[in-house]
Formats: sequence, structure tokens, C-alpha cells
Amino acid sequence: MKKIYLARHATTHHAQKEQQDRDRPLTTKGREEAYWLGQKIKDVPPSIIISSSAIRAIETSEIILEILDSDILDPSILDRGIELVRIPELYLAPSQIILRNLAKLSNKHETALLVGHNPGLSQFLFDISGPSSDRTALQRVYGGLPPAGFGILKSNLENWTDLTKINTGLEKIYYPGE
Repeated sequence: MKKIYLARHATTHHAQKEQQDRDRPLTTKGREEAYWLGQKIKDVPPSIIISSSAIRAIETSEIILEILDSDILDPSILDRGIELVRIPELYLAPSQIILRNLAKLSNKHETALLVGHNPGLSQFLFDISGPSSDRTALQRVYGGLPPAGFGILKSNLENWTDLTKINTGLEKIYYPGE
């Protein structure tokens, strides 16, 4: 059984003059949201965090990682450390790229967190959520994940390469502060 957390990056500053979109940092509110994300997933922490290379996604991932490293409940994960992998192609990635990157994960990882962007992240949640999905959770995705919104997927697969809609269900969607 694999568990996947899919989180949209937290709230960011608007782009400054001449600033690239991928270089926008988190706001104070965004840092608080990232902290909240870490608190929400610490009971079943991922062994790997894969993140877009955008500053806002990296900052979100690093804050989550800091929370998980400081308050980890599973000593076996602490011994291994939680991997943080930055993947440039996840920046504004469509659903197919998200699936391809999850399918590349090592099977040693039972739980993974992917930090990315809309609209691809919300579309991926629709594309991968099979018949066992919670309908209320699925309906919450229709408006798109807000900053720091995240979904929890469970899949009864053994190999990440077998990740499909048939074996994966959306369990829950959380908005910041819930």
C-alpha cells in the first residue's frame, strides 16, 4: 500500500518588476501555511519529498521537512532521513509529468509527498482518483487546490510504476487551517 500526499505550494508574494515567476518566495502567511502542512502530515510522514524547483515550492518543502525532522514519530525514518529531491520539470507540470515522476520513485518509499503547482496538480488529482475515491473530496478539487491545499491518495500497489486510476483513490482534501 502506497500513500501519496500532493500539496500545492503555500502563498507567495506577487512577482516584483523583472522577477521571474519561478523566483517568487513565500509570504509570512505562506510560511505559516507550510508549517501547518508539516503538522498535518507528521503522523504518517513521507520518506521522500519531491518538489518543483520553483522557490515557493522549495521553501514550502523545506519548512515541511524541518517540521518532520524535528517531530518525527517513526524512528526508522529518522535513521534514514527524509529525502528532499528538487525536480525542475515539476515547475507548472501537467498531470502526465507528475505521474511520470511518481512512477520513477524507488519502491522502498511507501509514502511520498509531492509539492507542486496548479493547474497540473488539481488535474492530476482528477486523473488518478479512481472508483474508490471519496466523492466529497473529489468535488472539493473542482475549484482547484488553494495555496497549501493538499490531497491524500492511497494506492494498493507495490511498485510505483503500476500507479493508475484503477488502483488509486482520493481519500481526503484539506484546505489551509482545516
